[in-house]
Amino acid sequence: MRTCTRSLVRVLLAPLVMSLASSALIFSKAPLTRLQDCSHYYPTAMRSSARADSSWRPETVDPLGRAWGIPERIEKSYSLWLDLRTSKNTFAQMVVVKLFYAVRRVVDEAGKALPKGAAVEGLLFDEARYDRADTIGQDIPIILESPSGLVNATIQDSKHPVCAELRAPTSPEELSAAQSAFEGICDSCVTTARQTDTIDVGGVGVRMKAIALPADPLLWAMAFTGLKPSQLQSLEANQGA
Repeated sequence: MRTCTRSLVRVLLAPLVMSLASSALIFSKAPLTRLQDCSHYYPTAMRSSARADSSWRPETVDPLGRAWGIPERIEKSYSLWLDLRTSKNTFAQMVVVKLFYAVRRVVDEAGKALPKGAAVEGLLFDEARYDRADTIGQDIPIILESPSGLVNATIQDSKHPVCAELRAPTSPEELSAAQSAFEGICDSCVTTARQTDTIDVGGVGVRMKAIALPADPLLWAMAFTGLKPSQLQSLEANQGA
């Protein structure tokens, strides 16, 4: 009964939250790609070489972005997932909208701008707490952490193993370390990953690399811009921007 009630609340809240999100977020509709050497469907948005056209920049009002210009896309060899495994609020649409405005505030007050393509590229849930209704309005990959490992639950009523190397930093220092570790892979390995989505490490096929971040605006601002906390400090003149 409690599960049914929770799902009903999610369905009733979805139109309101989606109306708020439509003016702020544009997520790409990632096609699904079949891997020859893996028996599951693998969303292109989850791939190391993902080039999502989505942006966290509002379409209508963005005075600071127009004044400073929009930085070019930052190339990276890993995906960025929103970690909802221990979140009190697991209704993804609400969390993402709230996070969007919080990240924009950090970046704008620091006198910076989000680069092109900045977006959440996946949602990570704890399988034991996962409710499909929590993902209403989110057309991005859904990953579950199960006792047997990570599984892809993007397609309804379907769960397929995900071969990935996952880092889940919770502090700026841990995030910097995770980024350095992933970007430190040799150029030839990165090339292989972008072409085939497979890197052989000790005989184990690592299909992709991902960093899962909690809904912390500073961590996401760092991940999107590549800047350090000291470079994202609020400027007095921009406070309240």
